[in-house]
Amino acid sequence: MPPAPDPSFVAACGALCGFRVIGAPLAARKAQLLAGEVDGRPAIAKRVAPRFVDGCEAPPNPVWAWYFAREVAIYRAFAARPPVLRVPQLIAATEELLVIERLPGEPVARRRRPDAACEPAVVAALLATGPALAAWQGTLPALPPPPDVRAQLRSRLLEDPTAPITWITSGLVRAASRGLVDDEVAKRAVAAVEAYPATAIRHGDLLLRNVIGDGDRIGLVDWECAGTYVADWDLALLSTQLAPAARAQIEAQIEAQIEAELPALAGDRRRAFFALTVFALVRELAFLDAFRQPADAPARVALRHELARVSAALG
Repeated sequence: MPPAPDPSFVAACGALCGFRVIGAPLAARKAQLLAGEVDGRPAIAKRVAPRFVDGCEAPPNPVWAWYFAREVAIYRAFAARPPVLRVPQLIAATEELLVIERLPGEPVARRRRPDAACEPAVVAALLATGPALAAWQGTLPALPPPPDVRAQLRSRLLEDPTAPITWITSGLVRAASRGLVDDEVAKRAVAAVEAYPATAIRHGDLLLRNVIGDGDRIGLVDWECAGTYVADWDLALLSTQLAPAARAQIEAQIEAQIEAELPALAGDRRRAFFALTVFALVRELAFLDAFRQPADAPARVALRHELARVSAALG
């Protein structure tokens, strides 16, 4: 039997905007999610998952609380100046609750690394999200995390959209110290990122499970990591989730952009993209460590194989 919704969460959402729950709570690791409707409109309600210490409720994890505050601010920014791409519309929000439109369609993937053979039209739509965000005229929150939160972000290799270069370069150094990547590969990757430090507004967590497909259209959800990143970060993260044919489509677009816009910097951008991909793969290995995946687990073996390929391409 599915779990019943938390009555206090349900009541708070109802009081905020007339949210009515439909069905069981949705599965999530760091947040509580409810599916429902507001005035007949499909909606999702979200709050940070509470913690319990010695059986008593404690303040939420400060990392997830910081991300949640960013997400609320980002949806408010989108409401003030809507982007061109499809995002859920904000219905209501407080510092503790977020109620947004539930986009029609289903996630393109359910797993984090699905090795997905996406249709070329879907990949093309994903590639178009970067220019759309870069052209957006709104303002995203820029306040850096508190020192204790930033320390956790660095230790866990989690996204820090307020430090677009250093969270990656320091993460590569930390990963090498943990034996997740060869020292020499990490040094080359750091140098490549520093040699091509172009930044832009990006989603930051462009996993296929955060992409809602509806026919040929897509929409992006889970915006808490959005902010300023090294410009090809979303593409690098996306490439780690795709099957080889779809991955090649991304690399081909980057090559086409280089030829059209930046021929003098071709080598720098190419190396920076592969450096970002190295970091994206290393983070996946770190996450497997956190969940105590065995060394011979198929997911870990596949990651190591892809890391060797990308490291070689890095030069």
